[in-house]
Amino acid sequence: MANASQCAHREYNLLKSTAGLIVLLFASSGAVWTALALGERAFAGENDRPLLRVVYFVPTDREPEPDYRERLDRVMTEVQTFYRQGMKENGYGPMTFELDRDAEGRLNIYHVQAKGPMAEYGRDDAGKVRREVKDSLARQGIDVDRETIVIFQLLLKWEGDKAIEMGPYVGGGGPRSGTAWVYDDRRIDARLLGSREPGGFYNGPCSLGRFNTHYIGGVAHELGHAFGLPHDCERSSERDGRGRSLMGSGNHTYGQERRGEGKGTFLSAASALPLSVHPLLTGKRVAALPAKFTMADFEVSEAIGSLTVKGRLEGASAAVGIVAHNDPQSKTGDYDAVGWTAAPRNDGSFELAISELKPDEYRLRLKAYVASGDSSAFFTTTYRVDASGRPDVRPLREAVWLAKASDAFRNRDKNGLERMAAELRRRFPDDTSLHRKVEHVRSLFSPLRPKLLSAIAPTAAEANLAEAEFASATVGWGSPLRNHVLPESGLPCLIHVGGEFFESGLYAHAPASHRFRLDGQWAVFRTRFGLQDGKNGSVVFVVKGDGNELFRSAKVVDHQVRTAEMKIAGVQELELVVENAGDGNASDWGVWIAPTLRRTAESKSR
Repeated sequence: MANASQCAHREYNLLKSTAGLIVLLFASSGAVWTALALGERAFAGENDRPLLRVVYFVPTDREPEPDYRERLDRVMTEVQTFYRQGMKENGYGPMTFELDRDAEGRLNIYHVQAKGPMAEYGRDDAGKVRREVKDSLARQGIDVDRETIVIFQLLLKWEGDKAIEMGPYVGGGGPRSGTAWVYDDRRIDARLLGSREPGGFYNGPCSLGRFNTHYIGGVAHELGHAFGLPHDCERSSERDGRGRSLMGSGNHTYGQERRGEGKGTFLSAASALPLSVHPLLTGKRVAALPAKFTMADFEVSEAIGSLTVKGRLEGASAAVGIVAHNDPQSKTGDYDAVGWTAAPRNDGSFELAISELKPDEYRLRLKAYVASGDSSAFFTTTYRVDASGRPDVRPLREAVWLAKASDAFRNRDKNGLERMAAELRRRFPDDTSLHRKVEHVRSLFSPLRPKLLSAIAPTAAEANLAEAEFASATVGWGSPLRNHVLPESGLPCLIHVGGEFFESGLYAHAPASHRFRLDGQWAVFRTRFGLQDGKNGSVVFVVKGDGNELFRSAKVVDHQVRTAEMKIAGVQELELVVENAGDGNASDWGVWIAPTLRRTAESKSR
């Protein structure tokens, strides 16, 4: 299984890598009929209960394990029972997913013969494996883009007593479909969770029980991602009594209580709420409902170690629940993001209490769920908790007002934005940061005409490419934009990277290309760049001069601001490129920040 940072990136990026296939995640399901290898039967009609399907992926140099059908039946029944108990403990009753079984109650497993040997399927080949599975199952009448599937892969390689994870070990999906990529091995068996006998391996020799903790726990964890669940750490107050949250590090503690080695793993409230409306657990395929929300009212209060957010949601559908993930930024990845929940009242108002705050910087993400299982992130921002444990709530207030200002811009409501700016000056006269950002949104209503680089005086030391005319420009989502990003309902449209606001820049959602005619008149190009805050994609930034690559960044998956500078003397055409890092382009909101040309190497940027 991947380490924390690898899994954090792969599990999200895999969702992106299959996005072209998996339009999937939010597509409605239709009637599907199939003839299975085990016999013909009808399934998955529009009003039938959706089923979780199990696939067995066998490379050309491997043979199926002799007893895999019985073992995987026990594994999936174990995981099914875990979810049922977790939902019951969270007050939803014994809800769980239903497995695809034949008339005798045996687990149906769809055998897929891989096109290549084990060595051809690496850790980043989730899309490749899924494409082969999709093609194979399509011949059996099954559209995996309308299903939730678990792919057990014979991609765990043993060298003596050492197990090596060869293939993908990830998950991604949502209420309409999803995929979990996991491993099979003859030692993976729910019956062995309590075993202390040697014979396993995970980062070193271990008992068969601990081996199954990691790999059956991995099935449960990656299946959670296939359902659409993000990472979610347990609260400090839960750890001693309940153990670890499944969607945090609970895949490494699953079942350990059966060996007396710990408290084990539980399903958190923040995971149970989305599952309570997921079609696989409700047993109903329903049409997608609109899940776009804005906050009409907002109030935030703080105390030592806690904060309370009060608001009112407005949207086309009623929200059935709100999940907040509060993610400390001092550690890489989001495995330590703690979940908190709230139930909106009939009028959409809610009160969300977040506690256990310690000194750190946090990213707070709020998402609302509707009855169909669809969801919408309606609030994201960062804030700090000082050494005394008291949170600074000003960024939260700012995020709400900027979202309102951005919605006014998106709706071309200039008068509404003017009234908002006046209200802010009256209510918060000393908040210069907020005033500056709202004024920037106001300026977007009357953008300056782009400048021809050829018309800039030879005596001008610098030129800002965010203000220059394009030779051509394309982006992977929406249209090319200057000095702001694509306006989305309820989210700020300003360029923010690493919690910092930038007035000047280019929106460059991958795949993106911005070309400029320089005519050999400039000596140096300098820019900052990064991934827009709130967007968890993965991108690569490239600069080309006359078609030759002058700069290539490493893969960018965080929200740090980076800088690049290069000589461009004699370059006729400069091209700024943002690539999707080879894993699809969902959430790949790259931004070039203040891209600047200089006449000489000695001239300084503004």
